[in-house]
Amino acid sequence: MTLPLPPRPRPARARAVLLLALASLAAGPSGAEVRGGSFHSDSLGTSVACAVDLPASYDASSARYPVVYALHGLFEGEGFWERRGLAAKLARLRAEGDLPEMIVVAVDGGNSFFVNGPAGRYEDMVTRDLIAHVEATYRVVPERSGRALFGVSMGGYAALRIAFAHPELVAAVATHSAMLVARIPTAADGAGRWHMAAFHGAFGDPIDTGLWARNDPLEWAQRVDPAAVPSLFVDCGAEDRYGLAAGHRRLDRVLSERAIPHTLELPPGDHGYEYVRSRIGRSLRFVGERLRRAPGGPQPQ
Repeated sequence: MTLPLPPRPRPARARAVLLLALASLAAGPSGAEVRGGSFHSDSLGTSVACAVDLPASYDASSARYPVVYALHGLFEGEGFWERRGLAAKLARLRAEGDLPEMIVVAVDGGNSFFVNGPAGRYEDMVTRDLIAHVEATYRVVPERSGRALFGVSMGGYAALRIAFAHPELVAAVATHSAMLVARIPTAADGAGRWHMAAFHGAFGDPIDTGLWARNDPLEWAQRVDPAAVPSLFVDCGAEDRYGLAAGHRRLDRVLSERAIPHTLELPPGDHGYEYVRSRIGRSLRFVGERLRRAPGGPQPQ
């Protein structure tokens, strides 16, 4: 018996079917959702935008989830998580079963370097207001074992500093291309006009050397209690155009001399989100393994 062939779709219908298929692929395999929102920050005295990447299981579950707080680079905002393709990367990792179920929260830090400085009390915004908002709004594990920091470039600088300054807050930290430099950047050393404007906005014009030193992760690494440091994963492209690989080697030396456990990787690569997308599987698996231990949290399927 020969079955009849299905009718050939008309061109308009064929295009519609193709567009629907492409939309389904773009949505990702996990059914996860990134929700935009905002919260009031007492530290800044204003509303701050955030984006919350929820796993597909969230609405149907009563479980509490660990949280990764994602800090963006210069000239970005909370939308970087989706716009730069990191939400899509997380969706694939979830679908592959490589991660425990967890929430990612990205927050708008402007060009503040997330410091308490002339632009406002941005570190307090993260460590006090953001965490308090998330823990009051979402079903999360409300303790150190259920929190991690993730940062890129400026956000990596901030994630490391916050981890060293407030080790009681998070269990793990992962950064890509963190801004680790041996001295204060200047135009004479090659810093561009827009970068210098950002440095001046965050650290004063001229740059307040004391404020800079108080926020330098390399300085913090030399005095943090080794026993208190969260689990650390740091990486940077060996060909980073800003020379940040040298700062990572210096951090590695300091941490090693002080017997502070950490993972440092310097693979081939330059500065930018192409590099981050190629590496984010490593960093999210690292924090995922630490957050998997959070009591009361859901486990991967």
